[in-house]
Amino acid sequence: MPNLIAALSTLFLTVALSVCGLLAPISPATAASEAPAGYDETLTTAITDIQQFWAREFPRVYGEPYQPIPESRIIAAAPGVTIPKCAGETQVYRDVVGNAFYCFGKNFIAFDSKKFFPNIYRDYGSVAVPLILAHEWGHAIQDRAGTTDAPNIVLEQQADCFAGAWLGHVNTDGANGIELLPGDQDIALSALLSLRDAPGSSGEDPDAHGSGFDRVAAFQDGFDNGAAKCATYYDSPPENFEIPFINKKEKISGGEIPAGKVIPVAVDLLNSFYSQVMPDFKPLSLKRVFTFNSTGAKKQLPECGGQVLSRSEVENRLFYCIEDNYVAFDEPYAQYVYENFGDFGVMVLLANPWAVNVLIQQDFPGATENTGEAVSRADCYTGGFTAAVWNESLKSKAIGGVVALSAGDLDEAVLALLDYSGTRSAGGLDVTFTRFRAFRNGFLNGYDNCQAGGS
Repeated sequence: MPNLIAALSTLFLTVALSVCGLLAPISPATAASEAPAGYDETLTTAITDIQQFWAREFPRVYGEPYQPIPESRIIAAAPGVTIPKCAGETQVYRDVVGNAFYCFGKNFIAFDSKKFFPNIYRDYGSVAVPLILAHEWGHAIQDRAGTTDAPNIVLEQQADCFAGAWLGHVNTDGANGIELLPGDQDIALSALLSLRDAPGSSGEDPDAHGSGFDRVAAFQDGFDNGAAKCATYYDSPPENFEIPFINKKEKISGGEIPAGKVIPVAVDLLNSFYSQVMPDFKPLSLKRVFTFNSTGAKKQLPECGGQVLSRSEVENRLFYCIEDNYVAFDEPYAQYVYENFGDFGVMVLLANPWAVNVLIQQDFPGATENTGEAVSRADCYTGGFTAAVWNESLKSKAIGGVVALSAGDLDEAVLALLDYSGTRSAGGLDVTFTRFRAFRNGFLNGYDNCQAGGS
């Protein structure tokens, strides 16, 4: 694999580093699992609470009484279990393996209770199964509201939004027997990302569910704003950001910039962006971007302000040194992000310390102390930068032209943020859920909105 640091000034030794990755996507081929401890109770409790949630919310949102899904129409599919017909077609267990669905017009939910749900519970924890159930219940709500004629991607994203609204209720009000623990919101993001459309998919595909960015954004919209906001998707659907491959060559390459050009291109784009939005911005040159390796000897670790940083401070990290005005990154980790998530994952992670440099230049309160407000503002700026790349308004000398987002790049951004939180030992704090909210705001509303306080 070509190395990311080919065009960089290397001040510190670089050697190999093994880094744990994100949870693997769910596969229908996973071997059958015994139900993990707590699975049955979680399933039963979630069904009860989702029914109660909609008994309250449906009249508020749609002005009519809610008709519950009868217990007999909630099908835990397994070999030998009878499944009702859907759209006139006979259903058997093999039609449900690795899946869960709601049948419009027939008012039933079916899910694979032998492989899919137990494995989701095992791999992602107790919040993931209720989340998928809440998504399918979202389709039941569409059936009751008479809004099933929307394009499939709108139906799916609205169901994600409804699922977020239910989880937001659990977070705010609590639920009988369901406790939303620290880190569960990030786990929900992991589960949604594992079920995203493949890069290069089109939102116009009749089976489209949405990119990871789209699905997470819709889920978070519901979590933050409730079911009434989700109901507006029917008349005013959110913009879809699935990007198709433009040709066969891009599909083969995955739309990735060669490894040795990723950092130079990112530096060009970041300097171009901030020069456009901040007239007095002082750019950082490529000569002020350094690489290090956190597994080297202590004398090979980076210095900042005359102090050698500890291994725990720099491991798997990209950072801005305020005292010496440079950006540095743990090269093996950046290489890992490039190889596992893609070029834009690296760019987004690099964009964050760049944004810290901007905050320092702006004398933003708390920037030097890395307060929550400063982190949120930096994430918002990074979202604004991403929007500028989406709008094809930035050029790079390193590749001689305008740079545009390619298929899967937005998902790479979310995956990289999620992995970075985990490798920085921030698990259990819902760091990515909080950071993505600010990133999404900057992406959807722009840098100026961040400046106005919308971070």
